[in-house]
Amino acid sequence: MHVVPRLWRGGMEHNVVKLVNATDRRRIVNSICSCMPADNLKTLLTEDVPLFEFARRDGNDPGIVREIVRLIKRVRPDIVHSHTWGTLCEAFLAARLARVPVLVHGEHGTMNLRPRNKIVQRVLWKRVDRLLSVSSSLADTMSQYIGIDRSLIRVIYNGVKIERFMSGNPRIVRDELKLGEDEVLIVTVGRMEPVKDHATLLAAAGQLHRAGVTFRLVIVGEGTLRPELEGAVSREGLRGMVHFLGHRNDIEHVLAAADIFVLSSRSEGLPNGIMEAMAAGIAVVSTAVGGAAELVVNERTGLLVPAQSPDALATALERLVRDGATRRMFGNAGRDRTLEKFTFARMVDQYEDLYLAAARECSRLSGLFRDPDVAGIEREAKPSC
Repeated sequence: MHVVPRLWRGGMEHNVVKLVNATDRRRIVNSICSCMPADNLKTLLTEDVPLFEFARRDGNDPGIVREIVRLIKRVRPDIVHSHTWGTLCEAFLAARLARVPVLVHGEHGTMNLRPRNKIVQRVLWKRVDRLLSVSSSLADTMSQYIGIDRSLIRVIYNGVKIERFMSGNPRIVRDELKLGEDEVLIVTVGRMEPVKDHATLLAAAGQLHRAGVTFRLVIVGEGTLRPELEGAVSREGLRGMVHFLGHRNDIEHVLAAADIFVLSSRSEGLPNGIMEAMAAGIAVVSTAVGGAAELVVNERTGLLVPAQSPDALATALERLVRDGATRRMFGNAGRDRTLEKFTFARMVDQYEDLYLAAARECSRLSGLFRDPDVAGIEREAKPSC
């Protein structure tokens, strides 16, 4: 049973949905507990994955622990996998009260570093059966700031379905935007929230425009800051050059239309947008934060710049807008790197092997592996990333 704060359109939530849909049902049977009502991301779940939705109150809500305990006793999962600080305490308490054999916890990005919460994380992380991170840089941060042995943290990189992003049709979005053949399209994908720092991106775009650089910018996603960002577009003189596309279910076509992918975040775990852009063969400009710096090889698959620096971001974008040959070289190298290290199949295999290894070590579950039907489908464990 995966426990998430809320099943809505974010990178972590998309990864959970893709993971539970793809796992081998002979090995892993999944369910999802969403502590708050889900949005229409739940429509992407396959029919055999149960979704349980609650209505958690803001702040500490002891009632949600009772609800999860009752749910666990009904569903009887062998493993509970909590995701992010937003479910750590509730899922840990509920799983222990309901005597779940195995507890896994995963961190996906922005850390909670308030003093009291650091203490709680340090105590609980040491008591789960597996502690996960989506990038080495995030694992290093977890160890450094929370004070937990780095060797206790297993890294499993997110993965992307390469074939989907190699099959996009560029004409769909370029025709929608009425782009000329030689117009350079810059794309960013992400929630319009402070951590994604679209404000810095729009400031950089304003600099490009004032320098006489011709381009279009597409922003995919929604969020609380959209009205503020629309105002910034007007202030920067970018009307007609910046397009807000909202949520898109055809992101492969959006990326196929793009010449450059940009990420301006202040903090990241392992950004799906960069992986998808690399799979699509698109050059990347990104802030050097979190796992972004593990995906993008500077001057090989893209360009890395400091966070919250419109000047640096504008300089990197101008270079690639003006240099088509470098864009193509970076895009090809990025696709090769994704094929080598960040495939979706590799990610699913690693999660399945981790769950089965944890179950095999648990005395209450180890008897399962004496069954030849179960033992016969186990794979040799893969090394950690």
